[in-house]
Amino acid sequence: MAFSYVATGSILFFLLLAVVDAEPTPPSPAAAATAPSTGSLSLQDACKHTAELYDLCMATLSPDRDSETADAVGLTRVAILAVQKNASETVTFLSSIDDDESLNKTAELQQCLEDCGERYESAVEQLTDATMALDAGAYKESLALVAAGQAEVKLCQRGCQAVPEHKKILLARNTEVDRLCTMVLALATLIRR
Repeated sequence: MAFSYVATGSILFFLLLAVVDAEPTPPSPAAAATAPSTGSLSLQDACKHTAELYDLCMATLSPDRDSETADAVGLTRVAILAVQKNASETVTFLSSIDDDESLNKTAELQQCLEDCGERYESAVEQLTDATMALDAGAYKESLALVAAGQAEVKLCQRGCQAVPEHKKILLARNTEVDRLCTMVLALATLIRR
């Protein structure tokens, strides 16, 4: 079963990379000159680019001192690290639930939790790689890796929809990681390529 997750993750990554590579070309130098500089962008202005996730963006980024003076790349990095931390905590949570004998787990719920554990482990790896790609200046690859991590969380959610018990265990966590990934992708649009 692990092979199918690795293969699925690899296929998703390359498909997402192809989609990101298909982005329109960057704006002309004249258009770029009229756009605000990412260096002078305040945290509040950057979070406004996340639309309905503004409050989440502010709550996630403002506690990190680096975000006060960071440019778009720095803010995106802080955001990716926040998603990675959240996803890592979910891996730990799923591990602890696996050992919890007090929870009445049906075979379907057990399978859902195991599958999601594997998907979250994959998401954490992709988010770790996304940070390294961002640090190396490979912005498109970084975004593709964030999107691939987000896809893993969505596949976890989709795979557990037929198991009603998962809602009280995983729905809030899946929703939070999904929203954080969406926020990262919105912030990354501010990076000048």
